[in-house]
Amino acid sequence: MDIVRTRSIRSSKVTITEDNAVDLLEGASFFQFQPVRDACTKFLCDTLCVTNCLERLNVGNMLMDHHLESTALSYVMKEFSAASQTPDFLDLTKELLITIISSDDLNAPEEIVYASVMKWIRHAPRKREKEMRELVELVRFPWMDKLYFIQKVQSDKILCKCCPDIVSEALKYQAYPGEVQSPRTRPRRASGLREAVVVIGGTERFAQGNPPIYSNDIMMTHSSTPSNTTWGSMTTMKRSNDFGFAVAVLGTSDIMVSVGIGELRCKDVWLYQARLDCWSNLAPINTARIYHKLAVVQVKVYAVGGKGSFSLRGTAAGEVYDRTLNKWTVGVPLPEPRYQHAAAGFNGSMYMIGGFDADYNSTSTVYQIGPGDSQWYSVSHMPEKAIAIAASALNGSIYVAGLPSKVLCYRPQEDLWTVVANTGAVPRCGMTVFGGEIYIYRGSNNGSGTNKVLWLDRQDESLKQVGTMPKGLFRHGCVNILKS
Repeated sequence: MDIVRTRSIRSSKVTITEDNAVDLLEGASFFQFQPVRDACTKFLCDTLCVTNCLERLNVGNMLMDHHLESTALSYVMKEFSAASQTPDFLDLTKELLITIISSDDLNAPEEIVYASVMKWIRHAPRKREKEMRELVELVRFPWMDKLYFIQKVQSDKILCKCCPDIVSEALKYQAYPGEVQSPRTRPRRASGLREAVVVIGGTERFAQGNPPIYSNDIMMTHSSTPSNTTWGSMTTMKRSNDFGFAVAVLGTSDIMVSVGIGELRCKDVWLYQARLDCWSNLAPINTARIYHKLAVVQVKVYAVGGKGSFSLRGTAAGEVYDRTLNKWTVGVPLPEPRYQHAAAGFNGSMYMIGGFDADYNSTSTVYQIGPGDSQWYSVSHMPEKAIAIAASALNGSIYVAGLPSKVLCYRPQEDLWTVVANTGAVPRCGMTVFGGEIYIYRGSNNGSGTNKVLWLDRQDESLKQVGTMPKGLFRHGCVNILKS
């Protein structure tokens, strides 16, 4: 450390300028002169601009000046399109680049994010090409302009060889939006869209000796730790006091509701377009049913199982809805009747899990079918029998909740079930993916709804309460949509 800088730091008066601020901060940090360090940090934060923000981010990181680092990082996030064009961008460490491009707060189109990553790699290809996979995984290709993706990404032979699954994922999402779940399918805030959890209808109380209380509300939250004040009302159910209904999301924000037992023998199917805040009546389902499931695969909606509302016996029947024709046609029936089962779509296939059979016996069976298949196939059974359960797919696995003592995970590629939490959730719960995590919206407890929101901590293998719903519910629908 030069003697001039040392004397400046030790003197009672220090003049901080653009030319000496970084040197003074380094010296003050070395000699632990906190007042000078604080003054330098404030100066550097107050004078951030496009041309110096990356340098100051790096300085804050190296000197463990967390205030400078976080302030500079926020500035970089906001001005990334311009900052990425400066020479300092090419000198970023891999770790800082990952911090920037992994953030939901990054204010830049994915085309610029991708071009910047590739420019950083090609600046020192011998050293950095080995980092390509780790960095490209953080670019959200599904949100790219389709023409740009074809011209710039699909045409890059090195990238396609290094990351074929990421390229394939983007193509699938562009063809079937909303049907692919990964960290890359989450929109950044710059898109104007945010993930939202929507809770649909449900029952508040259904106990002997007391009249049932139903909820007709459809509520939404953008929070992963919701409280009463972070939920907002979207609309109300088209069929009042309904239960045994089924829900699914078409695309990224249109919610389909197939009516349950609100009125026996009812075949109504409704579509709520969240972005337009309007309902439309779709073609009626061919067979009235309750306690069935809807699943979306390659833009088609499949209604499977349930109880026929005429006989109230379990059914194996399936139907397929084509939105372009607004028409239901006969689908492939399950091998056996099922109702109060769980359903999940994954990688172009549908899975029907557990539930009651025709004789009111709970089951552990799992059936799978893919587009074009003429029959359902049996895969590995759940470790135990269960009814009134919920399922969601995330990152190549299907999670099942609603069992009393555990949460299960099924990995289709291995045909393997594992226990991922040894604490269970009550039956008839809601479940969805939000922010790349699994959340459970509490269900029935002795005939009354509970209002807890639980997060599945996959690392600790436990369920943790992180919030509440405005009211206790069970037999409710629960979906994830994108909403402005």
